[in-house]
Amino acid sequence: MREKLFTNLVGLQREMLKLIGEVNSLTNSPNALEEAIDESWHPKCDVFQTDTHWIVVAELAGVEKDEISISLSPEYLRISGSRTFPATHCPLSYYNMEIETGHFERRIFFPDIALDKENPQVSYINGMLRIAFSLAPVVERIIPIS
Repeated sequence: MREKLFTNLVGLQREMLKLIGEVNSLTNSPNALEEAIDESWHPKCDVFQTDTHWIVVAELAGVEKDEISISLSPEYLRISGSRTFPATHCPLSYYNMEIETGHFERRIFFPDIALDKENPQVSYINGMLRIAFSLAPVVERIIPIS
């Protein structure tokens, strides 16, 4: 009975997320629908630019460094992996359960600026993943008038 109730609730949640995703897709968010209906959780990220770098910081508390994968496409940066917690050998009764586990994925679309995508600077300290791309210098050339 409990499993059937849980399955029904998950199905209802999925349908609600699809509806919300369709409404969100009317905005300019390129991946609102995808994030709403997939089975992965999406880590929170800060994305910002300094005078010299374009930086992404992802919150991945409890994720082992070996469980993180970073990949690039011409359009986006993809951070994925898995967070698990050790299984206990005694039955549990949760009062509150907010920490997401399992597979995660986050796509961050590159801005329309020149970046050095070949040499990102990556660090992982205290559950915070930091990826910095140097801004490529703008090269201007003089065009003579004939």
